[in-house]
Amino acid sequence: MNKNPKKPTDASSGAEEIQPKIMTKPLPVILDELENYIHKVEEAVKLAQAAVRDSRAAADQARESGERAADAARKAAEAAVAKVRDEAAKRADALSDRISEVSENLDSLEDKIKQEVIALDEAFLALKDKHIEQSPFFKNK
Repeated sequence: MNKNPKKPTDASSGAEEIQPKIMTKPLPVILDELENYIHKVEEAVKLAQAAVRDSRAAADQARESGERAADAARKAAEAAVAKVRDEAAKRADALSDRISEVSENLDSLEDKIKQEVIALDEAFLALKDKHIEQSPFFKNK
């Protein structure tokens, strides 16, 4: 018996003919397979859409985390800069105080030196006057 008219079952023909796939399955089977394929495609689309939603949520989370990290880094940098400024201001004030102290010491030393120079001048003048009084060479004048 020959179920497929295009496929001979007769052994006398020798070689089997290669049949095309078209018209080899009944239409209800083809429609069932097509419906199953459509369901699989719909499920794949749903999975892809869920993956897109998940990736968008992860991207939003990453962006927010990045913004928080950048904000924290900015605040830390501002705090470090403020600390450095405060320390620099303290050191500048200390240096200014030290410079004022040294300047005052120099002024005091200058006053002392002037007093010593005046005392030496007066001493030299007194010695000169005494020398003139006691010298035999200056008595005639």
